[in-house]
Amino acid sequence: MKNKISWFVVTCLFSGVVASTVITPNTNQNSGLIPSGHSDLQFNLSNGNWVQNLNLPTSASDKDVITISSEAGYPSYLETSNTDLPIESLSIRQGQSLSFIFDKNSNKWLVKATVSYPSNGLNDFMVMSDHQMIQKVQVRNGQWASQITLPNNVAEGTLINVVSDAAYDSSINTSNLLFASSYVLKNGDSFWFKYSKELAKWVPESLNAYQLKAQNVATKIPTIKAPLTEVIFADGNWIPNIELPQTAKDRDRIVVKSTAGWEASISNSYINTQATLKLNRGDRYEFMYVADLAKWVLISSPQLNLEAKSLSTHKLPEMKQPTIRVKIGNANWQAQLALPSKANIGDKVIFNSLADWSTTITAENGLKQTIAAGENQRYKFSDTGWVRDSSTIDMLLVNSPEVSKSLGAHAAKIRMLEAQDLTNVAAENSNAQFYIRDVGYLEYRIPGSTQLGDVTGAGRDDKIIQNERDRVKADAVYYQGNEEGCGLAWVNKTPSAYDMLGTSSTNCGLSVMRHEFGHNMGLSHHDKTDVARGFAHPLGSTIMGGNSLPFFSSPSLYHPKYGYRLGIQGQIDALTLMNQNAPFVTKFR
Repeated sequence: MKNKISWFVVTCLFSGVVASTVITPNTNQNSGLIPSGHSDLQFNLSNGNWVQNLNLPTSASDKDVITISSEAGYPSYLETSNTDLPIESLSIRQGQSLSFIFDKNSNKWLVKATVSYPSNGLNDFMVMSDHQMIQKVQVRNGQWASQITLPNNVAEGTLINVVSDAAYDSSINTSNLLFASSYVLKNGDSFWFKYSKELAKWVPESLNAYQLKAQNVATKIPTIKAPLTEVIFADGNWIPNIELPQTAKDRDRIVVKSTAGWEASISNSYINTQATLKLNRGDRYEFMYVADLAKWVLISSPQLNLEAKSLSTHKLPEMKQPTIRVKIGNANWQAQLALPSKANIGDKVIFNSLADWSTTITAENGLKQTIAAGENQRYKFSDTGWVRDSSTIDMLLVNSPEVSKSLGAHAAKIRMLEAQDLTNVAAENSNAQFYIRDVGYLEYRIPGSTQLGDVTGAGRDDKIIQNERDRVKADAVYYQGNEEGCGLAWVNKTPSAYDMLGTSSTNCGLSVMRHEFGHNMGLSHHDKTDVARGFAHPLGSTIMGGNSLPFFSSPSLYHPKYGYRLGIQGQIDALTLMNQNAPFVTKFR
């Protein structure tokens, strides 16, 4: 059957004729904060009359309209948290125009988009591009197609919203989607996709969940019929055990969550972990099916957070989630803590100590370790019981007095500690077997340094830095200054105490430290050929590949939202080398 397409353009009817009010950045105090109080406002951008960031008003009268148009050579970025768009920001480029209408009930700006409908009964409705930034495809009774195929000849960042009010299901052709998941479009569904020109793929941005009640599942979730399935437990809607299906389409997801007062268990069958998967009130687990593994990968899970002082028996409770985190402080301290007696292989316990005194950690298999002041440690349950799963790398923080003059002494130090926290978070996210601990703070600038290369060159032999390093027994040194550059560090493929020096400038953000410390641990940029390098991707890159994601590359890690691997087996894997080098680095001092 030859494809036929009918078009309908969403319009708004107003009583009377109201002329648009035209505003530009230059007439708006050079601001991208678009004002309210206009029933029909045109905000125009052009060369010499441009701002980078745009914001719609937080409130307006019902049915107010704002149209943003650009003829500028540079893109502008609209913050979209108060719109019905499923993305954080929207780029508006030269030649593009976009209109929003305010909905008082939802207190949101609703995008006005061209809507296309299939001619009824088509086997394959091929959506034609109208070269607009946002399109909508509506499937309904009398205008229904068996399959929807999204276009290929569209601009980078184009959004398409596919919705259905039809009594019958439709499918979305997966040939040009990021993954061939179970894209079945049911009555009430609304799927948002964004086009990536570099990938030549449509990327899912928002998918409403197909919901199942636990009591209707029996013990095993049935065949997956949606890219996102949600299984809900509640009082009166509860079963004691549940098992995921043996197979599914690639990157299908299942969320299991509970508000029930009774505990349930998720079977480890067909899942990539043997860790404890108990389901209690407030818990939420997310799993993603990876076809080439034939396994469900655990993407996120609940965590039990404990305060040391609350453990009156000095013993942690048995595992009910994959991870327990225990905080220790001066007003929240115990001299000794025992790891859980009951656990599964893969379970983890993480200790975060800010106490001035050490704590002894014990386990029934004879393990006995000490957590020193300011230290983080992770323990993992293995076939021999609890084992330590992290090393501690002690770091001397060196801050230039010029930074203290600019930011204030306290703010300069806090900035370095925040950067260190981001590095530890990234290491933990990646399952890296180390944490950084600051053991000293030095206000010092190498004489005559004007760029970061001066610091990395002279810092290794600078007597003031190295004497302080020896005094505090620091394995590594990290410098913060205002010299030219962003970040610079020695790349230590083989662990080197002499070269364990990284630097960054306040010219750049806090995430620079995790990148430069990656170099110190032996990692290269994504454009090198060695295995221990970053992973670059149009939808987000690891720390050494662009530093937009808080992960080091590894083929065992996945993008939390989009599901692609953050490494390639035997080709791109930063994590393995870091874990090999960490035990050597911890012994430098």
